[in-house]
Amino acid sequence: MNQLFHKRRDIKQLESWTMLKSTGQCLLIVAIAMLAACDKGVPAMTEDEQRTVQEYTDSLAQVCIGRFMVEMPKRMELAYSSLSVNDAKISAQPMSRQMYERLITRRQRELENMERVDPEDAPFLKNIIREEDLVIFDRNEDTGTSDSGRVLEGYRLIDNTMFKVSVKATDLSDDKYTEWRTHLTDNKSGRMQEIRYLLDNLSPLASGDIPEKPGLCFENGFLAGGAEGTIPGHEAPFRIENVTMRYIDRERKDVYFNITTDSWLHQDTTLLDSLSEAKDSLSQDDNGALLRHGKVALEGIDQAEELLVAMTNTASRNDIRYTDFSLEANSLEGNRLAPQVVIVLKNGAYSMVVDEKDRENLEKPSLTDAEAIGLWDAVTRTFHPRPGAF
Repeated sequence: MNQLFHKRRDIKQLESWTMLKSTGQCLLIVAIAMLAACDKGVPAMTEDEQRTVQEYTDSLAQVCIGRFMVEMPKRMELAYSSLSVNDAKISAQPMSRQMYERLITRRQRELENMERVDPEDAPFLKNIIREEDLVIFDRNEDTGTSDSGRVLEGYRLIDNTMFKVSVKATDLSDDKYTEWRTHLTDNKSGRMQEIRYLLDNLSPLASGDIPEKPGLCFENGFLAGGAEGTIPGHEAPFRIENVTMRYIDRERKDVYFNITTDSWLHQDTTLLDSLSEAKDSLSQDDNGALLRHGKVALEGIDQAEELLVAMTNTASRNDIRYTDFSLEANSLEGNRLAPQVVIVLKNGAYSMVVDEKDRENLEKPSLTDAEAIGLWDAVTRTFHPRPGAF
């Protein structure tokens, strides 16, 4: 991902443009700028392009992302999802009971067979907690570090959905860590409380279902709880939530949306504060084009901006021109009730989750500029907080 548009903390303010007095020079420079495609603008859509966009808009369906909702074309398939709450990593996977029991058995054997670099820190797997459909492995964090560093790896099967939650912990209960207790805190009991709380508040979520109660949606699952609540056992008096979901066109694999919400991140600048530097970078790219930029009105969101550009995809074999669209919301706030939102649409670039065998040698992006903008507008303008989510 181009750092210019997505990591903007040290960006200069927009520079003023100086008018050239010579008419001949002005026309020449404007012509060169047009060729470089700076401030190219949004192209008009042909009938064929309208039909392509309609392929997407005819099948829009609501999806839940974290504490938000958006309408996504059905041909855009969820290919990646991640959820972290404070330092806990959470995932869900459809699974039968038989498969779940085999997975737990296999994982236990893997952990039991892990060899420590230092025998004093053995065994690698310290303890197993089993309660009905819940299993928690208390294991060393790594084979080469002391066994004071732990990972609590929890599993639970609910209605043919397996949930996994993992959190790091510090265990100083062994006498060999007596001196360490003067400058480190043993938090394993608290982290055990945390992982139990999370596993107790998870439930399956079918594709397309929209919950009505407070909580976070992620792939195959829902974590109940208000945004201002705390996580029992965790030392932070608030929740830090990060959700990412990536949707890839099932046929045009180089077209994908990436949507991230984060309740902790906030910045000193907004997306449009990078406009001057963006223009400068695009002017040095033969394929550079500034298609559109400005503020965006979204339901239930006070501040949102977009920046739509085209540039050279240097990661492709043919250095093709591709489009890279960005929307950022709540950039300056980034708090529990107004999480920072980043939406990205790429057209002409493969996501890292696409298998090599599915990556064609692209000669051009699958969508034209007009088609990409049509898809972008159809999706991003529907993004809003889910009623009752917070």
